[in-house]
Amino acid sequence: MFKSEIFNKTTDAILQKLKEGIIPWRKSWKSGIPRNYISKRPYNGINFLSLCTMDFSSPYFLTFLQCKQKNGYIKRGEQGTLVVFWKLEDTLDAGGKDDISNQVKQVPLLRYSYVFNINQTSISVGSDDAAKIIPAEKIIESIEDKPVIKHNFRRCYYSVQQDIISIPVIDEFDKPEEYYSSLFHELIHWTGHPSRLRRDLSAMDDAYAFEELIAEIGSSFLGALAGISPSILDNQAAYINGWLNLISDNKQILVRASIEARKAVDYLLSESVIPESILQCRSGLPESLPIV
Repeated sequence: MFKSEIFNKTTDAILQKLKEGIIPWRKSWKSGIPRNYISKRPYNGINFLSLCTMDFSSPYFLTFLQCKQKNGYIKRGEQGTLVVFWKLEDTLDAGGKDDISNQVKQVPLLRYSYVFNINQTSISVGSDDAAKIIPAEKIIESIEDKPVIKHNFRRCYYSVQQDIISIPVIDEFDKPEEYYSSLFHELIHWTGHPSRLRRDLSAMDDAYAFEELIAEIGSSFLGALAGISPSILDNQAAYINGWLNLISDNKQILVRASIEARKAVDYLLSESVIPESILQCRSGLPESLPIV
C-alpha cells in the first residue's frame, strides 16, 4: 500500500465525519486519548486523527496478535482500523554498509498495521457496578422480550435494521442517571420495531420528531418510576424546536404521543416492578391521558 493511499484513506474518514457535523478530534476525553492497550502509549500524528473518527467508548486499541497474546479473540464481523508507523531497516545495496563508518546503513520505511478497539474483542472492559441504580436495573431486568444492548460505542442509538440498542458503558456518563435516561429513551424506540408495536420509525421529519416525542415521554415515565432526578431531562431541549413545529401543525399531537408512549411503557413493564400506588393511579386513567 502506497503512502498516499494510507493518508487518503484516513483523510476521507475525517472528511466524512466533518460532513456529518462532527469534529472527530474534539472529544470530552473522559475515556482518554486513543492508546495501545499493551504499551499504554498514546497514538499520535495521523494515527491519532484516524482513531478519533471511531465511536468506541474505550480508548484502547491492539493488534490481532496482541489480542491473541492476551488470550482474547476478535469478535465475528469486526473490522480493524489502519495505523501507520515508521521502522528503520537495513539497506540491501552494496553489502549494506556505509563506506566511511563501515556501519550497516538503515533507512526509515513506512509500515502499516490494523488495530482493533478492545470493545471489538472478547477482552472484558468491565463496568462500574457501584454506579448502578437498582430500581432502574430492576425495570430493565423485568423486560420479558430481552432487547439486545451493546456497550460498544460512544453514541446512543437504536438500530431498526439490526434491532439492537447501542450505548456507552455506565461509567462513560457524567452521572449514572444520564446512562439510564438515555437507555430508557432507546428502549422506548425499541418497542416500536415491526415485530412489537409497529410504529413508524422512518427518518422522515414529522415521523422522526413524533417518535422522539414518544421516546421522551416514555423515558420520563420510566425515569420517574426509577427515582431518577428531573435534572437529567435538560438534554431533551435538543428536540424542542422540532416538537414546537409538530405541535403547531397538530394540537392533538401531544395526546397521540402520550397514548403511544403509554403503550410502549406497558410493553416494557411487568407489574412486579411497578409500585402499588402507580398501579392504582394507572388503572384509573383513561387511555387518552398523558402518562407524564
